[in-house]
Amino acid sequence: MFRSFASSLITFVAVLLFAVMILFLWQGSKGVQFTRVAFEGDRTTEDVLEEYRRANMAAAESAMDREEEKAPPPPAENSGDGPAVVVWINISGFRGDYIEKSEAPFFKKLAEDGSATNKMRPNFPCLTFPAHATMATGVTPDKHGIVADRIRTGPGEIVDHPTDGALLLAEPIWTTATRQGIPTLVHDWPLSQNQTGEHAAAYFLDSYDPESSDEVRLNKALEQWRVSAGGAAPATNAETPAPAAAEGGAAPASAAPAGGNKLRLLMLRLEDIARAGLVHGPRADETYAAVAKTDQALQTFFDTVRAEWATLAPPNANLVIFITTDHGLAELDKNVNIAHLLGDEMMKNADIIAHDAVANLFFKDLTGSEGEQKIFMDKFDNELSKRIYFRTLKREELPADWAYLHPDRTGDRILVLKTGYAFADHKADEPIFDPADGPGFFGGFGYPVGESIRMSGQIFLAGYPQSPLSGALDEIGQLAFHATVCKLLGIEPAAGAATETLPVK
Repeated sequence: MFRSFASSLITFVAVLLFAVMILFLWQGSKGVQFTRVAFEGDRTTEDVLEEYRRANMAAAESAMDREEEKAPPPPAENSGDGPAVVVWINISGFRGDYIEKSEAPFFKKLAEDGSATNKMRPNFPCLTFPAHATMATGVTPDKHGIVADRIRTGPGEIVDHPTDGALLLAEPIWTTATRQGIPTLVHDWPLSQNQTGEHAAAYFLDSYDPESSDEVRLNKALEQWRVSAGGAAPATNAETPAPAAAEGGAAPASAAPAGGNKLRLLMLRLEDIARAGLVHGPRADETYAAVAKTDQALQTFFDTVRAEWATLAPPNANLVIFITTDHGLAELDKNVNIAHLLGDEMMKNADIIAHDAVANLFFKDLTGSEGEQKIFMDKFDNELSKRIYFRTLKREELPADWAYLHPDRTGDRILVLKTGYAFADHKADEPIFDPADGPGFFGGFGYPVGESIRMSGQIFLAGYPQSPLSGALDEIGQLAFHATVCKLLGIEPAAGAATETLPVK
C-alpha cells in the first residue's frame, strides 16, 4: 500500500512539474529580468552605431577621392589667345542683296558676331578666275596674268578654266603661308591644283570636280583637316583612294605637315549659289533657296569644327571665319556669238577668246606691209564699232585703274559688253539671241563694277572666341585680302602684293 502511495505521489509531482514547464513555455519570458554586470570600456549601442556610420562615410569619401585622381581634369576653356586659324571660304557669285532676301541664319549671325558688307567691289574683269587670282596674290591681272576664265597662252593655245598653278605669274597666299611655316590646305580654289616645289601647300587637290555640291566640298575639307590633326595618313596622289567623306574629287596631293603641325590656313571655294544664279537668274526663288542651303551647310560645318576644336587646332587657337566672293551677278537679257556676228572672213585673221562680258581679240596671220596691215585693222575696228552692245578698246585705251594690260595675254582689242549681255559659244539662228535659246544661263557677270553695281559682292569676317576686327567693314576691294590674311596669320605678304589690309588686329 505504501509503495502504491509513493508511486502515485511521484507521478503527481512529475505531472505538476510538466504542467509548470508547459505554462512557462506558453507565457515566454514575460516578466523575467536579467541584470548585466558592467565592465571597463563598455560603450552604448548609440556610440557603436555612430562609429560605424562615420567609418562608412570615410571609406566612401576615400573611394571618391581615388576616382577623382584617376579621372582626367576637365578641358580648359579655349581663350583664343593662341595663334589664329583662318578658314577662308570664297562663295562664287554671292551678290550683295542675297542675304536680305534669303533664309540665312548662319550668315546673319556671322554678321552680328563680326562684321559684314555688301560693298565688295571686284577688280576688272569681274570674272571667276581673275578674281580668285587677285584675291590669292594681292596683285592685279596685268601682273598675275589671269585675264579671263579662258586665256590665250600663245598663238593657237587657249586654256579654258585653268587649273595648273604654273599659269599663275604671281605668288599665291598658299605658297606665301607655306614658305613661312604655316600649314595650309587649299581645295577647289582656281589655279591651286598641280602644285610643285618645296613650298607647295600641305594639302591640295589634283583636279576640280564641277559637279560636287557645297556640302561635299565642306565634308572633304573637314575630313582632310581631321587627318592632318592626327588621323589616318592621307592619300598622296590621284591613284590612292580619297577618304570616305571626300566624295566627288581627287585625292589630296600631299602628305601631312612634318612634325604634326596643325593647319592654320584653310581655303575653299563653293559653287552652288553661283550655279543657281546662272541657271535660274539672280532673282529666282531657286537662287534664294541655294543661299539657304549653303547657309545650312556652313552652319553644320562650323558647328562640327567648333565641337572638335581642341583636336583640330593648336592650343587656345582663335578661329577666324573669312567669307568672300569673286563677283556678283546681273540678269541676262541676250547672248552674243562673236564668231557668228563677225563672219568667217573676218575671223580668218583673228583669235577671239570670249566668254561672259569680256572678249580678247588677237590679230593673226596678217600679210602685206605694215601699211596694208593697218588698213586691215582699221577696217576691222570700223566693223566692231558698228555694234552697240559692246565697246571695243585698243590696248593703249584701257583704263589705268583696270590694271588689265598684260604683255602677252591681253588681246590686241578688248571687247566689253554692256550689262545684261554675255558672249557665248552656243550658236543659234541669229548671232544675238535670247538666253532661252541657249546655252541655258539667265545670269551674267564680268561687267566693270563702275557700270554695273550688281557686280558688287558680300563678305563676312568674324572670330571665335575673339573678334579679329579693329573696325567695321565698308566699301572694300579684293586686293586687300591677301595682306589681310597674312596679318591674321602673323606673316609677311608676298613680294609685290598690296599691303593695305581690312581693319583687323
